[in-house]
Amino acid sequence: MKNKRVLISGAGISGLTTAYWLKQYGFEPTVVERHPVLRTGGYKIDIRGAAIEVIKKMGAYPVVLEGITEIQGATIIDSSGKPATELTADLCGGRVEGDIEIMRGDLCEILFKHIGEIDSLFGDYITQITQKEEGVYVEFAQNEPRMFDLVIGADGLHSAVRKLVFGEESYFLKELGMYIAVYRVPNFLNLDRREIEYFEAQKFVNVYSSRGDVDATVGFAFASEPLQFDPRNTAQQQKLLEEAFTNVGWEIPRFLAAMKGVPDFYFDSAAQIRMPHWWEGRVALVGDAGYAPSPLSGQGTSVAIVGGYVLAGELAKAEGDPTLAFTEYEKELRRFVKKNQELVKMNVALMAEKDTWIAWLHRQLMELLPGSWLELLKKWGTKRIHEAANDLELKNYP
Repeated sequence: MKNKRVLISGAGISGLTTAYWLKQYGFEPTVVERHPVLRTGGYKIDIRGAAIEVIKKMGAYPVVLEGITEIQGATIIDSSGKPATELTADLCGGRVEGDIEIMRGDLCEILFKHIGEIDSLFGDYITQITQKEEGVYVEFAQNEPRMFDLVIGADGLHSAVRKLVFGEESYFLKELGMYIAVYRVPNFLNLDRREIEYFEAQKFVNVYSSRGDVDATVGFAFASEPLQFDPRNTAQQQKLLEEAFTNVGWEIPRFLAAMKGVPDFYFDSAAQIRMPHWWEGRVALVGDAGYAPSPLSGQGTSVAIVGGYVLAGELAKAEGDPTLAFTEYEKELRRFVKKNQELVKMNVALMAEKDTWIAWLHRQLMELLPGSWLELLKKWGTKRIHEAANDLELKNYP
């Protein structure tokens, strides 16, 4: 096999999945990750449909199953803070039987251990990529330059590999008019494997406590005109979140007060990556770096897992030929990605910053029949997610 030395930028879910399968097929993957250690924090995520099949093919399914959140149910409360309805945890999360909910950090840890020994460069990142006839010359911030046969960008929504090889982020990033924030807080609501969802016009808050967790995790989403912020300036991001939720009721002031100094604060726009092609020469993108569906789709994790499986499989099938492999990878996955990206449309419409008729109707029904309306929306959303999550028949690669 030719082109065996593969550099993967990013030790997240898509990068680790890709690394596992490449190693299985006889490649020599190296993972470079900006963070000094494997990231084990984060929020709860879902694995569905074709992604479940990938996890089973890896032999990791029993271990993943042991790590589920075990959240038992959800209470939906309205803008006055009163319970509107009770839902099962699966319906609240848009899951059907067989789908899995797990904390992101737990899944990353499972995948990393499942790979076994691998060349890893933690606390470093790529600064320059030069494609040559004989391979890809890669320069790093910390380590000495190296030559690789192939490079895979699995470094997320704000991918450095994408910027270096394909151009500025603004060419490919599609803003959805919404922003999200997630961080851990003391469990002052005494939640035990339960979650609460709070709705208000153009705003949403979710707080939950998973299996064995003494703390809780709170997530915010809000609609807004485009915001300007430094992705590395946490204080600035927290100020934007505070401003968006000023004078919002229920327990929101306590959640906002608890965010000062938290080590795991995450804030970003809810955006998608739309690209005409996911590869150039010897470099390809996988997961959010190439086709982020956004957290609003509920399918970011599953799309990343499936993408890593297909990319590695096509490289194995093509015996390392990048042109043949990357062409087939894109051909195989494009429709699946498009269908999962389209899942955001209704969520964006309901939370729209501008007063569309759908957003207006949503607000009226939330006032009149909040429980029935939300249950109807959840069931409809679950059906759409299930269809999109299963819209790909996986190949059995060599």
